[in-house]
Amino acid sequence: MQALAVQRRITPRSGIANASSPFGKYGPMERHEVRQPNVQGTELERLRQRREMLLSMDPEKAKTVIEWHQSLTFFEAVALAKREGRIIVPNIVHDRILTETTDKGFLKQAYREWKWTGTLVIYEKPDKRFGKKVTFRWKDNNDNIKYSVSFNVPEKFRGLANCALIIDYPDFDLMDLGNNKHEIKLVDGANIHLIGGFPTKSGWHKPHPETMIPHDEEIAGSKKARHLWRQDGAYIGCVARSYGGFAGFGDGSQSVTLVIMPSYGYEVALF
Repeated sequence: MQALAVQRRITPRSGIANASSPFGKYGPMERHEVRQPNVQGTELERLRQRREMLLSMDPEKAKTVIEWHQSLTFFEAVALAKREGRIIVPNIVHDRILTETTDKGFLKQAYREWKWTGTLVIYEKPDKRFGKKVTFRWKDNNDNIKYSVSFNVPEKFRGLANCALIIDYPDFDLMDLGNNKHEIKLVDGANIHLIGGFPTKSGWHKPHPETMIPHDEEIAGSKKARHLWRQDGAYIGCVARSYGGFAGFGDGSQSVTLVIMPSYGYEVALF
């Protein structure tokens, strides 16, 4: 596998979905022996086994086995993972690397630009209940092309407000409906995390233990907290992570970003 210290050929485009966002206009993990995956069964089962294998690794091991691919949109990242039979590295793995790795030089190099994770998050605007469908629409600032992503909300989640639905790849698929319209589809046996108390505004919160998405009551910044950047309205997209510093808190390693437009190109890590 190629090393993390890759030569960057393309500088990713900047793109924040909400122009009013702060970005402006423009406990230690236990060590586990690494298990070899059982490659028997369906492709989906194999991918889920590979995901569990990655989750079992300590961050020092995980950062040596993932591969970086440059300047991919969210749509391209999913297509590449499907084509190559890979896992898009979930947010919790990136979180462990960013917050537990002591090699700051590595973090500054590997995470100096935005990284798409394989953790998809769906939320509505504050206080709005989930209906039959959530749709996120935006305009690409570079070429003014309009995009949309939609998701048909499972019936058991309808009527809930101030919640987020979290799905890790490969438990979701992405359908191209044409004319820059896309739809998120659940795969058989998909595991959906329902996070209650999803923040109605950006700020510091405790992280959900299985996904590291900030939720529940707001707390002062600490090593155990995560800072959420969220849209004022609905959003459908994958978590983006970076080590770059932001105003108000240190090096950015604790920042969980959910405002970036899926049509913009960033690096993505596959396993």
